[in-house]
Amino acid sequence: MVIGTRELEGVRSAGHAVSRGAAGGDASGDGPATLLAEVAPVISREAAEAIRRELSVYASEDVQHGLELAIGIGIGHFVDSLARPDLDDDAVLAFFARLGADETRAGRSLLTLQNAVNIAARVLVRHLTRVLAPWDLISTASYGRVIEEVFPFVNRIMAAAAQGRADVRGGDAAGDLDRARRALVGVLLGDAEPDADDLARLARQAQWHLPRAVAVVVLSGDDEDQRRPWGLAPDVLEGLYLTEPCLVVPDPDGPGRAAQLAAALAGRAAAVGPTVAVARAARSLAWARRTLALAGAGRLPGEGLVRATDHMPALVILQDPELVTHIAARRLAPLHELRPGKRHAYAETLQAMMEHSFNAQAAAERLHVHPQTIRTRLRRLDELFQGSFQDPDLHLEFLIVLRAWLDAATPDTDPDWFTPPPAPTRRR
Repeated sequence: MVIGTRELEGVRSAGHAVSRGAAGGDASGDGPATLLAEVAPVISREAAEAIRRELSVYASEDVQHGLELAIGIGIGHFVDSLARPDLDDDAVLAFFARLGADETRAGRSLLTLQNAVNIAARVLVRHLTRVLAPWDLISTASYGRVIEEVFPFVNRIMAAAAQGRADVRGGDAAGDLDRARRALVGVLLGDAEPDADDLARLARQAQWHLPRAVAVVVLSGDDEDQRRPWGLAPDVLEGLYLTEPCLVVPDPDGPGRAAQLAAALAGRAAAVGPTVAVARAARSLAWARRTLALAGAGRLPGEGLVRATDHMPALVILQDPELVTHIAARRLAPLHELRPGKRHAYAETLQAMMEHSFNAQAAAERLHVHPQTIRTRLRRLDELFQGSFQDPDLHLEFLIVLRAWLDAATPDTDPDWFTPPPAPTRRR
């Protein structure tokens, strides 16, 4: 790795690689940034060791110091940005642009640098999980936000490196088009919704017909083959160089698109986000990313290409499980009036009835019981809930909380979080 130590030291203050001053929490110092800053030097060393171990091109002893400094700058800046979301990226991104240029001059491909960054990101996420998650040091929501910030940051680093590489490669037509398409992907998937005029200009430069709608596909970063999948239409933009490889699919609901995409991605772990307006591609990316993570963890069914729109109720529930379980415990509290062994059957009955427009015959067929059993249970449920589940304004809320309750329960046991409300205090 061609790394200039003087240049590294020049941007080190922007990265704060080993800073302990990135306090992202309260005065007790237990915010995500502070907790991560404590182990930032360890992460840098461990990531450098992993890169040298797994990538022979970086195995030389003489790159160790520079490698650790480069990783430290990236990780340090990420830590600081947790505490200061408005922190300027310019100095750090300029450094990684120079690094991309230097790697190109040394004859190494961008994929080699991408692999090194992926390894560093993997080590970072492992430490995040080890340090922040197990001991309830921060809330689930805060932990999720920290994890979700890793990959956009790494993508910005790689986009800068790609620009540095493109600058070195010069102005041949293929290089120009590649740069234009990467710039377009970067804007489409960026944090800010792009301006319509800027988007049109970038699309022209990339020779890409601006569609009305897009969907983003995220592919597993564990797949060693990150070449463009065979069989994709030429208008599918690729971001396979990113830490989370992805594709931007124009007009995904058009004739034959779904079948073409499924065939091209056969055998690969991938998720496709919902169809959105082209300027909102980043939202499709976010849902695709979450869908793939949950499918990989076994929280969603399906293999191969998983569609976010097929699992929207589960995605909504898992987006903020703490909030959903809080609402479920309150909304379904009347179930406590039933014996524990009956609650599951009655919750299933209510869910089936609501999903079948209160058609007892259809609900009975789904649950494999007699329709009269369904009607008897429904009368009891109506008494317990005082008809609240008949309110159209509460229909969706009931479906969500019933799904959460049933996912966490068994026929014989309630969810851990479903505890009886405290008895009212008697006044003397």
